[in-house]
Amino acid sequence: MVTLKYLKDVAKRKNIRGYSKLRKEDLMTLLRNCLPRDVFERETSGTGDDFSRSLLDEDIPELSQKPLQPTQYVPPPPRREGVKQKVRRWGNWLSRFVPEPVKRPINNACDTFKKKVMSLFPKQQLKFEESKKSALKGFTTHHIIKAPKNQKFDPKMFLSVVKQKALEKFKPQTKVRLFLKARMEKVSPTDGSSIVEVRNFQSKTAIVLESTNLNELWIEMVEQILENKSVFQMNGSGWTFHSIVSLDINIDKYKPWRGGSWVPTPKFLANKKALVNMKFQSEKKNKEDNQCFKWSIVRALNLVKINPERIAKQLEEQAETLNFDGIAFPVSWKGIDKFEKQNPKISVNVLSYEEKNIHPLRISEMTEREREVNLLLLEDITS
Repeated sequence: MVTLKYLKDVAKRKNIRGYSKLRKEDLMTLLRNCLPRDVFERETSGTGDDFSRSLLDEDIPELSQKPLQPTQYVPPPPRREGVKQKVRRWGNWLSRFVPEPVKRPINNACDTFKKKVMSLFPKQQLKFEESKKSALKGFTTHHIIKAPKNQKFDPKMFLSVVKQKALEKFKPQTKVRLFLKARMEKVSPTDGSSIVEVRNFQSKTAIVLESTNLNELWIEMVEQILENKSVFQMNGSGWTFHSIVSLDINIDKYKPWRGGSWVPTPKFLANKKALVNMKFQSEKKNKEDNQCFKWSIVRALNLVKINPERIAKQLEEQAETLNFDGIAFPVSWKGIDKFEKQNPKISVNVLSYEEKNIHPLRISEMTEREREVNLLLLEDITS
């Protein structure tokens, strides 16, 4: 089939003018009039004079190649099973062996009977009679939790039941001591009659601070009470437990860090000659000064052999090398934390003295500092 572009190329090669805007039929007529017949037929590839014939009227050419035949579909190889698929398949396999839950038969008559019994014997709410006494202008407080008369408790169970009520009375910066009052019974060797007496089984005095774990403290104090009771019964006296009377709680205020002024060293500690109790030569200054923490820190870092307890001008100058900015006196626990932050080479431990025993009040978390200072807080309950 001859195209319009091809006919224009022929007209251009034969130097025929005025062909650029002609349609295909008009261009064929122009070439037929301008070219010899044999040249025209050769250039137009033997299409003849009948240019109106459609391609659909042409004979179907014979194909030199065989037509393509569709090949048989081959499925892709199966994908490898991943970990999730293996776990899911194993879970599905395992679930087939899990038996169905046994359905408990409902017995309406039995449930009705249980409700009736529970209504006849309602659960009794335990009621404890409590009282409170205070002395020395509130410095010491005495709490009493009495056992109900219509209930029987052994010591361990009673202490477990009243635990929450007792712990509510434990406040920070106090000293606490527990007394379990119990009736003990034994048989008289003379006439065989029963003798009942009230005995006290007490714990050791414990110091309650902001960081104290009350649950651990309670467990420790209960163990001490039960141990004292067991020792009492094992002494061969023949006493056996009868009943509980009450739990008495003695609470005293414990605020040694507020005693910023000088306090005399107890005789027991003074005889050890292992402490330095800082003080001024003037008694008036000792009462007015509340920076014992400051002078103790400076002296611990600058020890001297002669009069180490004296606060002299040299000690005041040495204090200027440390950073006490923003620390209020008498110092608090937060003040000690701030001092350690402002002086990164120093760690401070604080101990207390109670009944000829030393107790740790504050153990520094800064265990890798160059200098470690151990301070002893002395309590003066009269101030």
